[in-house]
Amino acid sequence: MRKFLFATSALVILCGATHAQAVVLPAHAGITAYNGPATCIACHPTQATNMLNSLHMKWSGPTPELSNAPTQNLGKAVKGINSFCTYAMSSGNTCFTCHVRADGNAPHAASANDVDCLMCHSDTYQRKFTMDPTKTQTVTNVLGQIKTYIFGLTDTSGNFFTEPNYAAMPVGTTMVDIAKNVHKPTRQSCLRCHATAGGADWTKRGDIGLNTAAAATDTQDVHMSPTRGNLTCSNCHAVSGHKIGGRGIDLRQTETPDPRCQDCHGTAPHSTTAKMNVHAAGQVACQVCHIRTFGKGGATEMSRDFRIPVWRASQLGGQGGFVGEEIAAGNVKPEYRFFDGTSYVYNVGETITKNADGSITMAKANGTIFDGKSKIVPIKNHKTIMPILADGRLVPPAILWMFMTGDYNQAVTKGMEAAGMTGSYTYVNANAEMLVTHGVEPKTMAPKCAECHGTSTGTGHNNLMIPFTALGYHEMPASAKGCTMCHSKKSLAWQQYHDKHRSALKCYACHSKAPKGLVAPTSTLCKTCHSLESGSSQSVHKRHLQQGKACTVCHVY
Repeated sequence: MRKFLFATSALVILCGATHAQAVVLPAHAGITAYNGPATCIACHPTQATNMLNSLHMKWSGPTPELSNAPTQNLGKAVKGINSFCTYAMSSGNTCFTCHVRADGNAPHAASANDVDCLMCHSDTYQRKFTMDPTKTQTVTNVLGQIKTYIFGLTDTSGNFFTEPNYAAMPVGTTMVDIAKNVHKPTRQSCLRCHATAGGADWTKRGDIGLNTAAAATDTQDVHMSPTRGNLTCSNCHAVSGHKIGGRGIDLRQTETPDPRCQDCHGTAPHSTTAKMNVHAAGQVACQVCHIRTFGKGGATEMSRDFRIPVWRASQLGGQGGFVGEEIAAGNVKPEYRFFDGTSYVYNVGETITKNADGSITMAKANGTIFDGKSKIVPIKNHKTIMPILADGRLVPPAILWMFMTGDYNQAVTKGMEAAGMTGSYTYVNANAEMLVTHGVEPKTMAPKCAECHGTSTGTGHNNLMIPFTALGYHEMPASAKGCTMCHSKKSLAWQQYHDKHRSALKCYACHSKAPKGLVAPTSTLCKTCHSLESGSSQSVHKRHLQQGKACTVCHVY
């Protein structure tokens, strides 16, 4: 069954110019009728098949970089829940507006005719879900108002229908002319959905918004600024067979290899000083120095609380509805984490472990100091309130009910019923770590050495740009701080002693917290590598560190 409804009698005239108008190809110029995706598939069957197997169509995929579920196929459509709109699959068609599938209902197997090619290949094209006046529900909301909502038209399998939204396109636009003027995806093509994720412009990711398509200043995004890099999204997010790379921290699936700064800039990007290249090759991700703040082009949501309903007239396709209280901010300084490229992301049905303070983290970067693969990265730390059962499972709320009524407790109860959950729930503070990677600034804005390292040895680090102590750098033994672990006390400026030691020692030789003890008694421990020898603690440490021995070979932390 076709999932598109088209009015084909409109007069054929030229469409308005797109963000990046493409030359009309002869084959496209000959199009005289548009019959949905079939028109595209007639010449592009391989591309349609590729798209059917893509993340943008399936909303799920393989999860090799997900530490809590590395061999599954997961995503927004499969066990997906997040700290923004929570459980998208309970939203009716509300959360399906942007996505490529024309039928909107991701759990159902898609066919080629569900691939809405124009969502990515026309910046003029706009669509809406077809409404069914006979499909309604009347509710009493938290304001005591009685309101009737109209829902989208569906077939017997629950698939939705979409149709062109001519009111949102230039006057006189026809589908024939849109089909004639298709083009490769532009920044605007991608941002039409990704910039408004979470419900509004700049809301979710924090480092992109609709105006990133033509960044007003180089400071907002030097890569995508039309006057500087003028890159498209696909320049970094490489596309192969309609599969696109780029996962971040809070997403589950990996479709193709993640883009890296080094792909374009190499492993030694700083031509003026070798000291800067030490950072690039070491534990500092490029984004740390080159993205000082996020939310530069608009305020981004930092927290959401559905227990506090807020009316929004544009919700539910313009029928109005309730969202949670959203706290937003602009020009936010990131928090920082170690990230090894893998992450933990909670999936519906799993048991989550609470943090020491009783909160939960729904998405977090994996990585530790000195593990040989992790880098410090900037993150947006989004906070919310989630319902949780006594056994540690999160409840996927029936979020459409929240949108209609503003009653989050009822939405949670209905979510439990739909998921077959029983028992009582409580609310818990939750957060999600999100990688900040867009919004690179001109290199002239990068921090000076003293902003991160200060001007003295081992002091004042908590007040600098990077919270080194919180990241584990300065949890070191007193003998390391006092420079007596390997030799008698000596004094040097911090730059000099780093240059002197880093050629012979590993970072963890000094920058490790004090050990709790030895992994075995000395008489046994030493004999595991050689015959028992005697020597001062200074000489023993010096010899082993110069040999590259990790602290954990001998010490327990």
